[in-house]
Amino acid sequence: MKKIVSMITVLALALCFLGGCGNNSGGEESASGIKMYMTVSTADTFRQNLMNAAKEKAEAMGAELTTKDAEGSLENQITQIEEAVNQGYDVILCNPVDVDTALQLKLAAGELPIVFWNSCPADEYLEEDKYIFVGSNEEDAGRYQAEYILDKFSGKDSINVAIFEGQKLHSATLGRTNALKAALDDSGKTINYVFEDYADWDTDMAKNQFDLFLKTGQTADVAACNNDSMALGVIQSCEENKISFDDITIVGVDATEEGCAAIKEGKMEFTALQPAVGQGEHAIMAAARLAQGKSLKGMEYLDESSKYVWVPFEKVDNSNVAKY
Repeated sequence: MKKIVSMITVLALALCFLGGCGNNSGGEESASGIKMYMTVSTADTFRQNLMNAAKEKAEAMGAELTTKDAEGSLENQITQIEEAVNQGYDVILCNPVDVDTALQLKLAAGELPIVFWNSCPADEYLEEDKYIFVGSNEEDAGRYQAEYILDKFSGKDSINVAIFEGQKLHSATLGRTNALKAALDDSGKTINYVFEDYADWDTDMAKNQFDLFLKTGQTADVAACNNDSMALGVIQSCEENKISFDDITIVGVDATEEGCAAIKEGKMEFTALQPAVGQGEHAIMAAARLAQGKSLKGMEYLDESSKYVWVPFEKVDNSNVAKY
């Protein structure tokens, strides 16, 4: 009898091991049956890549994910969030059109938890295990740009810098620009900001702005852009105006496919990978926990406040661009 019981115990343990005893194999959390609603302010290349990664992750975890583009309209975004509430979704993933409207977005969401992504509301609008942010620490991107610039121009006492910023109200614009300027200003070198304006993440706008800058007769040693799309605009302007890439250092952020290609071609020198895939996947993992009323404790990259999931940036230049 003891042998029979022993064999049953062994079989039970084996089945438990193979089946995960109620947990998902490989440590993957389940989101089976959960309805997720993702709203994006405007679906540019980076955000579309993030949404694609989120879609794949949601499917892998068994969740249903609906994505909608607010097309830059706060009114559209609030309507979309209200739609999520009325149609019985369990959690909202929101890339805010305007971070200053976070309270309005929360009110529209009612009792539903929100995972903010890509553009971060002020800390006062976030709450542990209810309203959280998933993204990358924008200050790191700006600081990495500054480190590259200062290393490149270590032998110069003075550097002429042109800065192309993203959207005025976007948290990435503030974080990247402020960190870049702080690091440059603290270097002990003379930093001349010969141009600084918002190009709204847009290639054509950055190109037109640099065209106008060149007409003033000024020169820039560096064009520091808040994203790769604007860097590509500066590159186009340089090509049309016969500016040698030996005479200007162009740096971006995001490590998009086009940005990495520009580095391989010697037109752009540096970018910082904002991991769209990593952000998309972690946004879904966080959303799954919030939808089930679970804590984010123990989640990868969660900070001490439990309100931020910081997926790290990675430095990219010609020494390692092939891997990206």
